[in-house]
Amino acid sequence: MTNQQNPHAFGVFLREFLRDPRAIGALAPSSAALARQMAALVPAGKGPVIELGPGVGPVTRALLQAGIPGKQLILVERSASLVLRLRQEFPELTVIHGDAGELSCLIKDHLPVRAIVSSLPLRSIPPTLVAKILAEFPKCARPGTAYIQFTYHPKRASSGLSPHFHHDRRYFVWRNLPPARVDRYLFQGHEH
Repeated sequence: MTNQQNPHAFGVFLREFLRDPRAIGALAPSSAALARQMAALVPAGKGPVIELGPGVGPVTRALLQAGIPGKQLILVERSASLVLRLRQEFPELTVIHGDAGELSCLIKDHLPVRAIVSSLPLRSIPPTLVAKILAEFPKCARPGTAYIQFTYHPKRASSGLSPHFHHDRRYFVWRNLPPARVDRYLFQGHEH
């Protein structure tokens, strides 16, 4: 399902996919159903919510619609063209151009965070980069921080995640192309 809230988003998504398919890792933007499920898993409370790989913004919109204040939502995107588009569409949000493998440095003024919501294609990017990204999460967390990740694979997408993150919930979203699995992990370690 394409993003029905913004028809132009599919064209932008397709250009990015053709430019770097492994970095995008999907054939279409996340559906509204997948975006809503991810947003629903963010714990209530205060504190920054980090979105990794927002792409054309379907999960961003769902997070805002779920009541995450714009001042608390921080987007981290690697693609320069998507960063420009996100800054135009969401001028009230902080959009950081950078790599999730350097997350703790990129968001150092916003630590610790309430949630990390990831649309990163962890199964299609090199394992060394995945390990670098996942190693950043404990540096950004406090007890109760949620890490929310979706995958198109039937198994968990986050092997290699710190043992301080415990698997909490799993949902399947059938109204997505292709169907997706969403996992939530809660941090039970100590703040860094």
